[in-house]
Amino acid sequence: MRSSRLASALPLAVLACGACYAYRPAPVAPAAGARVRLVLTAAAQIVVMAPGRAETRRSIPDVLEATGVMEASSADTVVLRLGELRTAAGAAADVAADVALIPASLISRIEERRFQAGTTLLAGAGFALIAMGVLMTVLIVSILTAAR
Repeated sequence: MRSSRLASALPLAVLACGACYAYRPAPVAPAAGARVRLVLTAAAQIVVMAPGRAETRRSIPDVLEATGVMEASSADTVVLRLGELRTAAGAAADVAADVALIPASLISRIEERRFQAGTTLLAGAGFALIAMGVLMTVLIVSILTAAR
């Protein structure tokens, strides 16, 4: 009974392995909707706003990088729906889903989040091999215990 539960859980575990993503330098400005990380030239003060609420502007000092979804960009400003702001002291609190207006002059580089097919395949294959090894061990122990 125990080995059948393990065998039925194996495909679910492989699916739950997940996918690997990495941030890679973007050759051109990413389109709206792209998940990006903006690395700033130096620690800067960034203004963030909570959309839909009046008078919610606030400044976050010492920002080094910002991650989120690109909303829009122009020659002088990038509009980013934030996921996270990293400061010299760590992650800034309560900024997820806020919108930041970041001057283009402060941006050192833009990196786009991309799916890593090769890494995901290797991680999935490694996980599957480990799971199969555990399954085989459990089956062998079960057979040997039942043979006694």
